[in-house]
Amino acid sequence: MKILVVFYSRTGKTRKVAEELRNSLDCDIEELIDTKSRSGPIEYIRAARDAGKHKLTVLEKIKNDPANYDLIIIGTPNWADTMAMAVRTYITENYMKFNNVAFFETAGRNNFDGAFSDMKELIGSNPLAVMGVRSKEVNNGIYKTKVVEFLKKINSS
Repeated sequence: MKILVVFYSRTGKTRKVAEELRNSLDCDIEELIDTKSRSGPIEYIRAARDAGKHKLTVLEKIKNDPANYDLIIIGTPNWADTMAMAVRTYITENYMKFNNVAFFETAGRNNFDGAFSDMKELIGSNPLAVMGVRSKEVNNGIYKTKVVEFLKKINSS
């Protein structure tokens, strides 16, 4: 099975989980690059507000065509109980090329349902698996156990 891990990360937490997935699966990885800077506290507040309004952004050109993969694993930070604008833009522009999908999300708290629901609605199909990872789980390494369980769910689908 040919797999692509696609993610957006502002602080590095989502990147850390994406890289663990890539290393575990020995697959391709695609980092979504927003052409607008989201660094700093003011830009984070603006980004969360815009994400809550389901706005899109402009991405740098992607390197991997999702149509060439059997499974796309999409990762996002939680912004205002939904996905980051870069992930919304990627899904909106590419969902018709997806064969199978799985989602993961990083968040400061336990509310993962909003982003997963929005991602599922945009794609129009159910993911093979979902994984929510709290920021403190990334910091203390517990996320690695969650990755193993996530991959078991994908393999059993």
